Amino acid sequence: MLERFDFEKIVALLKSKNLDFTERSIPFQHGMIKLFYIIQLTDRAALMESVLKPLMLYSSSAQKPINAHMTIDEIIFADNCMIESDINKIEDFIISGMVIILFSTDTEYIVVNFKKVEHRPIPTPQLSYTMRGPQDCFTENIDINLSLIRYRLKDQNTQIKRYEVGARSKSCVAIIYIEDIANNTVVTEIQKRIESINVDGIGESGELQAFLSNNKMQLFPTVGLIERSDMAFHSLLKGKVLVLIDGSGIALAAPKTFSEFFYSSDDSYDNKFFGLFARMLRYVAIIISFTASSVFIAITSFNTDVLPSKYAISLAQMCVNVPFNAVVGVLIIEFIVELLRESLLRVPNRIGSAIGIVGTIVIGQAAIAAGIFSPLLLIIVSTALLASFAIPDYSLVNPFRILKFILILFTGTLGFFGFSLFLTFVLAELVSLNSFGVPYLAPWAPFNLYDFIRSLMDNLTINPKRPEYLRTKDKTRTKQ
Repeated sequence: MLERFDFEKIVALLKSKNLDFTERSIPFQHGMIKLFYIIQLTDRAALMESVLKPLMLYSSSAQKPINAHMTIDEIIFADNCMIESDINKIEDFIISGMVIILFSTDTEYIVVNFKKVEHRPIPTPQLSYTMRGPQDCFTENIDINLSLIRYRLKDQNTQIKRYEVGARSKSCVAIIYIEDIANNTVVTEIQKRIESINVDGIGESGELQAFLSNNKMQLFPTVGLIERSDMAFHSLLKGKVLVLIDGSGIALAAPKTFSEFFYSSDDSYDNKFFGLFARMLRYVAIIISFTASSVFIAITSFNTDVLPSKYAISLAQMCVNVPFNAVVGVLIIEFIVELLRESLLRVPNRIGSAIGIVGTIVIGQAAIAAGIFSPLLLIIVSTALLASFAIPDYSLVNPFRILKFILILFTGTLGFFGFSLFLTFVLAELVSLNSFGVPYLAPWAPFNLYDFIRSLMDNLTINPKRPEYLRTKDKTRTKQ
């Protein structure tokens, strides 16, 4: 580490680092100019036209020493540049993709932002598909993601604060919120948690999400995932805080409550009554996907008397040749279903449909024909699988996929008593959670009538106020 400016020593030190950068020298009458940059991260055409060409033309006829201030004021054409004097930052600037201009006749140097990172075009939704909403999604480039948000949100109170996370990766993390809406406590807490991160590197929002959670061993997500820019726009207007990280196409939104995981943007874009119907359908879907298999075990193994006598006899006849009891059969078929789900996620799209056909038709029909499973059990598990796909945010389904197997074991051991016992435990866990100070089950617990109605029917024409549980500064979103 150098303590004072020494042109020759700085150049020699940079060359000894093996940073894979490009060096360009421009001599002039009274000294030397050195440019350092990484080719892969630099817009070389802009560098040539805006910096190299003007410097070479000026240096060939320069009658006096060239310094940093003169270069910025009179020579180069660069809109994003600054003058620095700390020589210990030079290496970090080069690694981050900046162009460094050193002068042998000046103790200050210039940092020019000609950063150019290859990125894919704005994609269509993959996680949160919409029928009539916008189709633009976030990419892995944070500047493009911020431009999508700024395009929709032209409020002068929009605040964007950037942080550098990761001792080695130095990933750019941006916090976005509307200053006169968002709760200061939430903003401060998110900033505090990001500033306290001490790790080698973070490359995806899922890794950052783990640091933002209240508990590292927490199963249920308390931070939402946002893929589309219109959902980010609406989240900001509600009073939420967004977190973007360079290199990830998924934004994080906080605070996030349990009921908001069932929200789809189509609920606001379509007829309000259809939105209510769709929301109720999703609540039923999560209950079915979580409890259907366990209810089958409880009825067939412990409480067959709840069924009509004729159907109970018919069900017993169907199961008489099945080699497994209800618990083992359910565990096996649920394992096959989860294996099928995971396979469809990991294989290429072209052969994914083939795996679906083999898994659902061939294996299912063959298992029934061989008498391995009850046809009723296959129908119930298939319906539960279908119901799990109705939830808009997949991150809420994953905890229930794990808890479903524990519920099956409890029910298989204690019947409806074990079923009720474990559901009570899950409900108690949900009630005890909070997302940055907001109760996780709000507005159900604590109960708020206005927010409860809004959680079922979200429409600007009938909901002029923002959710009370978010404790926003500006509580009104529709002026009447």
